[in-house]
Amino acid sequence: MPRREKKKFHFLYKTTNLINGKFYIGVHSTDNLNDGYLGSGKILRYSINKYGIENFKIERLEFFEDKGKLFEREKDSLTISFYLLKSLPLSS
Repeated sequence: MPRREKKKFHFLYKTTNLINGKFYIGVHSTDNLNDGYLGSGKILRYSINKYGIENFKIERLEFFEDKGKLFEREKDSLTISFYLLKSLPLSS
């Protein structure tokens, strides 16, 4: 079985819904920075279908040399986001 070629770019990104401000943080590896990728989660796909792709913006937050470093940073980012959200008061 042939080995997969290594991707050229590895980055942490944030996709934001411009209508309601909700966002998705994820990682992506690609050879083409203009590949149109916004994310792959089920909830994100549902939101894109509901609000339209034109109402979403992707920001590349940080680039990495390899996937290992990328995934380690994703884990750290999600842990920080979880604790920030957990500390916010619930709206009534």
